[in-house]
Amino acid sequence: MLTEGDVTMEGQTVIGSTLVVGGGVAGVKAALDLADSGYYVYLLEKEPAIGGIMSQLDKTFPTIDCSMCILAPYLVETARHPNIELVTYSQIEKVEGKEGAFRVSVKNKARSIKLEDCTGCRACVDACPVENIVN
Repeated sequence: MLTEGDVTMEGQTVIGSTLVVGGGVAGVKAALDLADSGYYVYLLEKEPAIGGIMSQLDKTFPTIDCSMCILAPYLVETARHPNIELVTYSQIEKVEGKEGAFRVSVKNKARSIKLEDCTGCRACVDACPVENIVN
């Protein structure tokens, strides 16, 4: 975790931290803009992955462009950005403090595997005995 005054590997000084609630396209864009401005950003999403509803759509209105063709570069940049920490499958429990100095308590939902061990290979989905939409 970086705090105010720390210097990132890219040589950028962190000017504070902020919490963006919601990992849809608007939250992802806000997180990227804040992170590029020097803030350390916690991007909180209630679902296991960022992308929101746009990641589930085939085409966008009114241009009928491919949704993931537009969204995917932002998702990759967000996941790789040194000033962004993804906090997925979590929800806000409590907010304390005053303007400019909030402390937020977050509850992480249970996962069946350790997030840091996940490589995205889907072996856990294939081995899961519970039937769902994915398997």
